[in-house]
Amino acid sequence: MLTNRDIASVWDMVQAIHRIQEFTTGVNYSEYLESILIQSAVERQFEILGEAARRISLEFQQLHSQIN
Repeated sequence: MLTNRDIASVWDMVQAIHRIQEFTTGVNYSEYLESILIQSAVERQFEILGEAARRISLEFQQLHSQIN
């Protein structure tokens, strides 16, 4: 069963991924390393992604085991 919490969590994960892509598009590795602003923004989105992933119910994980 898909719960509102699962829907919200997946949404948060997708948004975090899109933001990471937005923050890093056109930025090479050396530019990334030189910018504490970009590093901090990307790190925060990874935190959000991890927090959202932890909220996904076990039932949802079992129903969608192909996603890991």
